[in-house]
Amino acid sequence: MADGRARFEWGIASSQMALMANLQRDPKRGQPFKPADFNPFVPKEKKIVLRGADMKDALVAAFVRRRP
Repeated sequence: MADGRARFEWGIASSQMALMANLQRDPKRGQPFKPADFNPFVPKEKKIVLRGADMKDALVAAFVRRRP
């Protein structure tokens, strides 16, 4: 029950923080803020990091056309 209340409170607070940040933001620079940017309960997207041979294989698969 406490977790649900915390999520609710953070939802309200993060909306207000996004509003305040967007009021101060320069519209010519960057994207507008979203409430999810300020809410610690929203899961963040995981970045996929490829290194070395995995990176090479992914780039070859994406951009090299195989002839039949």
